[in-house]
Amino acid sequence: MTISAKAVVPAELACLAVSGCGASLPLFEAISFTRDELQGALLDLRQRAGASQLSLLATCERIELYATWTRRTEPSALVRALAQNRGLPSSVIDGASELLVGRGAAHHLLRVTSGLESFVLGERDIVAQVRMSAETSRASGTFGLELERLMATAVNTSRRVHRETSFGEGGRSVAAAAVHLAAAEYGGDLSGRRVLVIGAGPVAAEVVRSAGHLGAAVTVCNRTRRHAERLAAAGATVVDLGQLLDVLPTVDVAIFGTASPQRLVEAEQMARARLPQQRETLVIDLCVPRNVDPGVGALEGVRLVDLTDLRSAGGMEDEAVTRDVARAEEIVNAELERFLRWIAGRSAAASMRRLRADAETCTRSQIEHAARGVPEAFRPLIEDTVRRTVHQLAHGPTKRLLEAAGAGDDQLVEVLAGLFAPSAADG
Repeated sequence: MTISAKAVVPAELACLAVSGCGASLPLFEAISFTRDELQGALLDLRQRAGASQLSLLATCERIELYATWTRRTEPSALVRALAQNRGLPSSVIDGASELLVGRGAAHHLLRVTSGLESFVLGERDIVAQVRMSAETSRASGTFGLELERLMATAVNTSRRVHRETSFGEGGRSVAAAAVHLAAAEYGGDLSGRRVLVIGAGPVAAEVVRSAGHLGAAVTVCNRTRRHAERLAAAGATVVDLGQLLDVLPTVDVAIFGTASPQRLVEAEQMARARLPQQRETLVIDLCVPRNVDPGVGALEGVRLVDLTDLRSAGGMEDEAVTRDVARAEEIVNAELERFLRWIAGRSAAASMRRLRADAETCTRSQIEHAARGVPEAFRPLIEDTVRRTVHQLAHGPTKRLLEAAGAGDDQLVEVLAGLFAPSAADG
């Protein structure tokens, strides 16, 4: 486990990140969550970690926990919580994860949501998954104001990145990468090729759109036919999932993009379904857990590609990628500073109230002292002069207090908060 960005603001925030690029696919499958599991898992994970707030980002590329604590931060508790929830030794999670705290955790989420941590650089799918993570946390009652604001900042950052760079253009998603790989097998074109898409969610919809654009004849196979019917408008033929093994032998490319936690095709089934002298079938499995038995890849005439293979193939880049990445990083850093200023303001609120209350007490005391024996007509002038003077004196410490809170310097915050405190002699 790598620990990054310690002793930074906000100190009570931590993130445990397990990336599909850093973990083996079997391990990633073991720690993955189905949609039906999420709410119960959130409650269990928060309790095991002893956190006040917790959110879980679960995608085909990453499993990440974000948590805050009201007292002492316990980032390592996230490792134990995830391991216990998934029934694995902590050492397994520890060896495949990265633990970030404070500023580093917030920075990581903003980069993830903007597609800067994806193997398809700038991919658009992740922002919807972050939104879903926020909605699930809110529904389960594990959310709080700090994580709510962090997730909203991440979504806004992604929106800016995709608006102000070419990342907002089409072709930057896991689904598009799968179609791109399939097209590369046939010289960059899918005209006259038969493509089978299993699933009817966002990934499948993107595959249908991209493959159709490249001239493929697309068939959609899904458990619930009515969910797949909307893809017929994009020119796809729709069949029931029960026909999967009947359709597979007739296609050139099969792309699996479902949320099913179960295997849909076993090696033995695929072997029986294949026709004599059938041309090679390219099977691309984008699912975690995998929908296709890895043994399918050993069958003659079948090429199986999973997420690990797709990552090694690399994302799609263009001539402007360096400029776009630099601009995206600028946006991420600007939005991060905005979030940290908000956090600092919240954490410094009590100290700010104390400083201002003491400054007001000092102001009233000095006004009374300066106005003794002065005609009443001159009192407003004295009050205005004293208030402006104290305000000017307090401006610097107030600004410095916010900076100290942002830097996590609690000792300096405490000193500055008591700067105008009345002394015993004043009493």
